[in-house]
Amino acid sequence: MTEDRGQRTEGRGQGAGCGSQKSPRRRPSSVVCLLLLAFNLMIFSGCGRKAPPFLPQEKDFGVRVDQLEGAWEDGSVILKGVIKGDDETTSLISGCRVYYVWYPLDAPPCEGCPIEMKNFRDITSRIINGHQFECHLPAFKQEGVCFIMVRIMAKEGRLGPVSDRIKLISDM
Repeated sequence: MTEDRGQRTEGRGQGAGCGSQKSPRRRPSSVVCLLLLAFNLMIFSGCGRKAPPFLPQEKDFGVRVDQLEGAWEDGSVILKGVIKGDDETTSLISGCRVYYVWYPLDAPPCEGCPIEMKNFRDITSRIINGHQFECHLPAFKQEGVCFIMVRIMAKEGRLGPVSDRIKLISDM
């Protein structure tokens, strides 16, 4: 079998010269090489831009709420904490975004479980006094376990880093 292949190869090579009338048959390896070359050209050719093809994200607003605490008061929740940030950035505060989620009293998540904060309220009233944070969420109380986090909001809508998460229990 090895000899037959060698003879066929020699015969094909002799008949495939420039003056030959026979149409040469391409070897599968040459087709594969052409496809690889075309693929590499497509991969490595481009517009030359090195930036991502989307708008860059805005930087976070540098003000944060630390030592967040919460307490129920007449069906509402009062949130308090300490504002962390320099005086220049605290002057840009326009409000805050309060993230929350409710769980039934009989089925709260475990202590180490991740909690997805799907709901939020934007508060645009005055929330700072010096370096103290205070926010009032009216008509908020319902029966269950509530987890809350806060992000400070700048005038142009940028959000600061998220605060620590607190847990409030309400049995109405």
